[in-house]
Amino acid sequence: MFPLFPCNLSEGAERRNPIVEAVEKVGSAVANISTERLVVERSTDPFFSGRSELFREFFESYFGTYEKKKVETPLGSGVIIDPEGYIVTNEHVTSAASKLTISLSDGSQYEAQLISSDPEVDLAILKIDAGKPLPYVRLGTSSDLMIGETVVALGNPLGFENSVTTGVMSAVNRTITFPGKYGEIKYEGLLQTDALINPGNSGGPLVNINGELIGINMAIIATAQGIGFAIPVDKVKEALVKLFNFQEINRVWLGLRVKEPAGGGVVVDAVEEKSPAQKAGIHAGDVVTAVDGKRVTDVIEFEKYLLKKNAGDKLSVHVNRDGREKTFKVTLEKLPVPPAEQLARAKLGLEVQAFTPELASKLGIDWLTEGVLISGVDPRSPAGEAGMEPGMVIISLGDYKISSLEEMARLLDKVKSGDRVDVGLAWVDRFGAHRGYARLRAK
Repeated sequence: MFPLFPCNLSEGAERRNPIVEAVEKVGSAVANISTERLVVERSTDPFFSGRSELFREFFESYFGTYEKKKVETPLGSGVIIDPEGYIVTNEHVTSAASKLTISLSDGSQYEAQLISSDPEVDLAILKIDAGKPLPYVRLGTSSDLMIGETVVALGNPLGFENSVTTGVMSAVNRTITFPGKYGEIKYEGLLQTDALINPGNSGGPLVNINGELIGINMAIIATAQGIGFAIPVDKVKEALVKLFNFQEINRVWLGLRVKEPAGGGVVVDAVEEKSPAQKAGIHAGDVVTAVDGKRVTDVIEFEKYLLKKNAGDKLSVHVNRDGREKTFKVTLEKLPVPPAEQLARAKLGLEVQAFTPELASKLGIDWLTEGVLISGVDPRSPAGEAGMEPGMVIISLGDYKISSLEEMARLLDKVKSGDRVDVGLAWVDRFGAHRGYARLRAK
């Protein structure tokens, strides 16, 4: 006979330790990311490689083509950082995706929009529209982390949604290198933890026992156990200021460059000549306290609010100038745009044109809806030396996606001679559909 033990209903409360409470705070803000990538296999002339372009077009028009489409769905993770649905994840989770689907812990699913990304720091921002405020994680700090303190990693490892692992902070300020298309990629200042981080955890949150975000899970060493890495949240905050740049994303001109001092707040660092901000009377050194009556306490909050605005919208910008409160009425303008064709030719050695649905269909890349088409390449130019070819579609420049000639011109206008330019590309050849990057130096 087995001994009987009395059931104590208070035992559940005793088991509720700080880790359980941290997971309860953060779990509903974890995003499981499914990425779809379309692979097109083309079968036409078996002697394709020996044919001229003219003969290939004749062969395909006479015999037709056979295309087999396959959708792959690699999985990753992300974390909601804002009730409006902004999600932070790794750039490598989103880089090859033609569609991004977000699943939350309550079973709801949303299609996500890629706002911006930066392969240098391996971070990307996504946005979902849920039609309601969403649970989000509070951003902590990585400046006071203690070696040995408990940390919790959440994510979507190997497709197992909403998984939790725990461990300790093993080290800070680690440097690791990975082989990349353009040589070794070095990541510095990373956090090291022994919390298990498996494929699919990438982009998910690393939190402390207070449920505060202290890092974005990034990578493991495949040959080791118990060695995982995360991007510290202070570095994430720095990157977000750049990735939330409303002028680059939303194509509207305010003309303010702002910074965030050590104690917080939003300070005007510079005002662009003839900009809406200068016309309104805003000066460098002004401290922005609110926009349209909405209090702003940091640069990210300031940039996020302005992401909702369009050219022609009017703003009330409240500032503190030398201890006195002032309010300025500003009308946003369309960002001045130089001609893209001229900039692309002069700085990169490219001939470009608008990418239309008709061209997409003709090129067999109709799954791509935005970008700029490369129609010619100077072989002695930076683009030619980087291997770029006519027929490729430019889908991003640096951190920002490209959907039109206007966007491309606006970004290229800021590129100076000798600057490095990372160009995101999509193309189709006889082996299928591809996405990749070309890294070059501007003329």
